[in-house]
Amino acid sequence: MTTTPDRTSVLPDDAPPPLRARLSRARELGRTTRVGRLARAALATLLLVLLAGVVVLVAVLRTQAAASDVVSRSGPLTASAQELYRALSDADATAGQGFLLGAGEPESLRLRYETDLAAAGRALTVVGASTDADVGVTDPAVTTLAQGVPVYAGLVETARAADRQGLTYGSAYLREASSFLRTTLLPAAQQVYDVQAAELAEDQARADGGAWTVLAVLALAAALVALGLLHRRIRRTTRRRLTPGVALAGGALALLGVWGVLALGTCALLTGTARDQGSEPNRDLVAARFAVLQSRSDEILTLVARSTGGQYEQDYVRRSIALYGWEGLLQRAGEQAGGGAVADDAGAATVAGRAGISVHQLVRTLDLSGNYEEAVALALSTAPTGGEGSVDQVQDALDRAITATEATASDAASGALAATTLLAVGTVVLTLVAAGGLAAGVWPRLQEYR
Repeated sequence: MTTTPDRTSVLPDDAPPPLRARLSRARELGRTTRVGRLARAALATLLLVLLAGVVVLVAVLRTQAAASDVVSRSGPLTASAQELYRALSDADATAGQGFLLGAGEPESLRLRYETDLAAAGRALTVVGASTDADVGVTDPAVTTLAQGVPVYAGLVETARAADRQGLTYGSAYLREASSFLRTTLLPAAQQVYDVQAAELAEDQARADGGAWTVLAVLALAAALVALGLLHRRIRRTTRRRLTPGVALAGGALALLGVWGVLALGTCALLTGTARDQGSEPNRDLVAARFAVLQSRSDEILTLVARSTGGQYEQDYVRRSIALYGWEGLLQRAGEQAGGGAVADDAGAATVAGRAGISVHQLVRTLDLSGNYEEAVALALSTAPTGGEGSVDQVQDALDRAITATEATASDAASGALAATTLLAVGTVVLTLVAAGGLAAGVWPRLQEYR
């Protein structure tokens, strides 16, 4: 009987498998031979070039996404949230003025009130449409506003109808409407605005580049150094003064570095301008406009409530101090603007506001002395020395300043986004050119050792 010999018995028990043997042999050649060391250096350089390209691409895409969000999402949503709060506050003040005028309410004042409610509805629609699972904090606030604005409008209409019929409880309905707006709707609008402003600040911080931009610069510098060392090794071992492929790789990476630094640096600079000269002073200016509108509502409701309007007067005084006092909102906004037209407008608003306080004091004096009709007439007067006229001067100056800061923020944000145009595509192309040039330059040198 014959048996088939065991084929595995001819190999030693400790012999590595063929694949492991080949890998072991390749490592040995890489350590002990000139061609092996060159191949190892070329492979390491190629990996570093590709890594640099990936890091730069990530930095560019993150920056572009943040800059795009500032332009197309968080910036416009912040503006809509501002308009929502402004429209509700102005509607409250306008409704009070219409109530004081009674049957003599001009059509223009009624139209202003209705326009404010329509503007609030449009802004609420824009903000509500953007609400998603990532911004859950605004969900209850948007719901509160969506349900509450019609309730507020209904209370105002009830107050208006009762007043036109000569019923005494009309003022109570108006005070209830204003209280509902102040304690429920405006806090919800403030929450929406705060969330959107925080998102805008976060997007601006990401558009600055930050750590990823630094990593991209370091990775490109390391890749360029590695290419230089590889070129030096090839020149020393082959006596060639220039390896075109390696030189092409170095040129592509150098071009990418210059382009990336200029584009990302410009993006960061313009984003800083949008933040420092646009959104930050704008935030204080908007808060000042909110306070002006609410203090005007306080002034009107003090007259509507007559002897029971003490709380409204206290609110007026508190808001006036916050607006026009030392280190108040307008002073901070002017300082943040760094001079120029915005600071001038903030100063003009302060001067007009302080003059308006004098008018308000005269209104209170007339009211407390029993001259109620004269107090109402002065409070509603649109003359420069009247109550409404002085408030209009403050709002006109604030509107100019807010428009200017919004334009600065918008223009700078658009420029920041434009600065990175095509950079992502350029990064991919130049990285592939660098990698291809490196491979094309080193491969013939390795073949010379055969």
